Amino acid sequence: MVDADNTQLNHKPSADTFLPLSRVRTIMKSSMDTGLITNEVLFLMTKCTELFVQHLAREAYLASCAKQSNDTLKYEHLSQLVNKRKNLEFLLQIVPEKIRVHEFQEMLRLNRSNASDDDDESCTESESDDE
Repeated sequence: MVDADNTQLNHKPSADTFLPLSRVRTIMKSSMDTGLITNEVLFLMTKCTELFVQHLAREAYLASCAKQSNDTLKYEHLSQLVNKRKNLEFLLQIVPEKIRVHEFQEMLRLNRSNASDDDDESCTESESDDE
């Protein structure tokens, strides 16, 4: 795992947050069935989010950029990490691997052909059941 002393940011811990509290409150209200979000809960959720994003970026960097001696963290590094790690499965739809349009169209075509094959088989089975 990563040594915490070597990866700390160059600022002292403080009560301030990097993410705007008002934006986090808006997101929380839009995605949770809650009427009242206390300032303490809002602050904790904001800090937890910041720590998670830092962790995600650090792990993606260590998994890909550090090996290639490249200083740039790209979207593809994040998506590769999400696809490799079991504990990040919940992000698969949020950070999917990029695919080209023609690849997506091919996937759709295959899904449609498989669905029509399944429909044909179910129709054949139901006709034989009627006999």
